[in-house]
Amino acid sequence: MLTRRAAGLPKGSRPKGNSFANRGQVLESIINLTNISYLRHGVAVINKTPTEWIPIRGPKGDIVSAKVEQKSTVDYVGRYGMTPIAFDAKESHEVRMRWDRVEPHQEQFLNEWSKGGAGIGFILASFSEKDTFVIPWYEWRFRLEEYRAGGPASFKPENIPSGWRVEKYDYLKTVEEN
Repeated sequence: MLTRRAAGLPKGSRPKGNSFANRGQVLESIINLTNISYLRHGVAVINKTPTEWIPIRGPKGDIVSAKVEQKSTVDYVGRYGMTPIAFDAKESHEVRMRWDRVEPHQEQFLNEWSKGGAGIGFILASFSEKDTFVIPWYEWRFRLEEYRAGGPASFKPENIPSGWRVEKYDYLKTVEEN
């Protein structure tokens, strides 16, 4: 649905700085623009889940930093047609991504969300914005449990079924086809 150029992102762009806090900002921007496009076309209503922050003030009362007040559930929630949808976006600039990248509170949320098939839950896994995949939560959970039992800790893009590949950031097309 969107290309990097259509999203206004130059080829090879990266957020400034190499900090943990900046990880995934380019992917998040692309997802947000894709979600706006879905909304405008009446396809879905999907919003970024805000993270609550507490400002940390310096001796003069100015804000010098911030810390997370309460961890968010997952990155995005909404509805696709009449179906509830929730997902977390994970990005790796390496050749592999670890199965344990999902935080315990996110795991708990997606387990509850997906219970009984009432909602669609997945991880949107991106490798440097080149290869992006919709990995259904049931598969991610299975692989995470396998890892905890001594199985593989990570995966490469070539390990993911080709049907889960996202083309032009139209992740809902991949969800629909699977």
